[in-house]
Amino acid sequence: MRQSTDGRAAQRQETVTIMSPSALPDPMSWTELLRVFGGLVAVIAVFVAALWLLKRLQPGSRASSGPMRVLSTLHLAPRERLLLVQVGEQQLLLGSSAQGLSCLHVLSTPVPLEPPSAGQGLSAALPATFPDWLRRAVEQRGKAKP
Repeated sequence: MRQSTDGRAAQRQETVTIMSPSALPDPMSWTELLRVFGGLVAVIAVFVAALWLLKRLQPGSRASSGPMRVLSTLHLAPRERLLLVQVGEQQLLLGSSAQGLSCLHVLSTPVPLEPPSAGQGLSAALPATFPDWLRRAVEQRGKAKP
């Protein structure tokens, strides 16, 4: 009975092929490096495409081209602000808070909005571009050193 079991075991033996190290692909070969680099480029491309889609599909980020526009915003607290909204020819003062929106006042005469002049407010203290700001900061630092 034992011999028949050994005979069956001998028949069931599988041939195992062991590859020699010379048969394996070289991990530093050009084809392997191109394959890895191509995979990296593909992953980065998918990541950039996902970010682009998220940005395009984000609600509320589209420019208003209809009859309603937010003319001005004044932040009062982290979750509270005043909004001056124009709907057609009418202007509304809205209050926005954590509880929701409420109409505070309907303006009888529209508020004329002027772009801030160059000599007023915070915009007068800050240069328009980063190179201008950097140049001014370097000049002030040079004057401060004795």
